[in-house]
Amino acid sequence: MKKDMTFKEILTILGIEKYEKRILSSNSHGELFHLLQYAELAEKVGKTDWFPKWFSIVVKEAEVTWKRPESVFQHIKRILIEDIKNKIDEKR
Repeated sequence: MKKDMTFKEILTILGIEKYEKRILSSNSHGELFHLLQYAELAEKVGKTDWFPKWFSIVVKEAEVTWKRPESVFQHIKRILIEDIKNKIDEKR
């Protein structure tokens, strides 16, 4: 991954660039720490077929079930880790 990437480039690697505006405005306090998780995910996950599909499912589920669905964008890394742990536990 390039050192000086734009946020748009990071989202493009992840295949979720259409969510850029929503991700950038998801924190009502204006904090931007959550944006770092996307850079980390782009570096660790890279370009895949599964991540954009998974991301879209998580966002749609939050829109239906969360009290403040726009905050889902701040918790993507945690949700991904929980989903992976749950999948591993299911296979045991």
